[in-house]
Amino acid sequence: MRNLIESMEQESECTEVIYQSYIASRSQKEVFLFFEGKDDFKYYFSRISPYIGSKSYGKYCCNSKNNVVKLHDMISKKTSDKYKNKVLYFVDRDFDNNELISKDIYVTSLYSIENYYFTDNAIKNIIYGIMGISDEISGDKEDFRIAFDILIKKREEIIEEIIYGNAWYSLQIKKSDDKEKVPNLSSIKEYDKIKNLRKIIQLKELVPNAIELDEIEILNEIEEIREKPLEKIRGKYFLQSLSPFFKKIFQDIGKSQNREFFPRRRKIKFNLSDLLNEFSCYAETPNELNEYISKHFLCNNLGYLSN
Repeated sequence: MRNLIESMEQESECTEVIYQSYIASRSQKEVFLFFEGKDDFKYYFSRISPYIGSKSYGKYCCNSKNNVVKLHDMISKKTSDKYKNKVLYFVDRDFDNNELISKDIYVTSLYSIENYYFTDNAIKNIIYGIMGISDEISGDKEDFRIAFDILIKKREEIIEEIIYGNAWYSLQIKKSDDKEKVPNLSSIKEYDKIKNLRKIIQLKELVPNAIELDEIEILNEIEEIREKPLEKIRGKYFLQSLSPFFKKIFQDIGKSQNREFFPRRRKIKFNLSDLLNEFSCYAETPNELNEYISKHFLCNNLGYLSN
């Protein structure tokens, strides 16, 4: 309880500091962006920047989904629109019930932005971009097919490795009455911790204060996840497990000899030190996100200026 109270106090301080910074900047900046996490900017900004252009903007990392929602409430209730600022908010869907979140806040259609890094289209995009594939060249088409098939197969293997633990995790969230009673799931937020777990007792050992579940509930949740695994599995699990494999594939094709997967070498440019930036660049962009951004920049009926 003490940790919970301290966490709530820290969140309150964080939102107040951000709110005051926003208030002080309203007359100097035209656009304000509120993100849930520190890395979200990498994904969203390339999608927003064509609309921002040379406009001045403020960017805030709110450190939690709850803080983004709180800041939206504070801004919408306590401020006027006399400066006609464009204010956008971005959060992940997670396993939460998001029905009460304002439509003025963008909520991902998949579990999180990381899920958009590993759709079929996103994997295709990054292979085309990093490997410099050109469709009229038969060797390029072969290299693409090898890389694509390997990565899709690995993704499906990972889904099977984590689907039981992911189902148990999602039910812990869904069955919590309120945020104060959500079990501490930090011990199973890493892929390596949840990989190949197949028994309730294994998960309860990692999360001692877990909500009681039975096997039927978990199996039903697994069936639901199987219908749309890329939507319903935690994106961080994909990021943690697939990142090393992407590195392996792109390093392999760049070798002059002793390649494991490819019949020929390709010279590629790949930023191994900032893989997240590469994923963000080539990730899929859902229509809902494009609509949200364009609405806030181009429509007058919500109190925003059109340009």
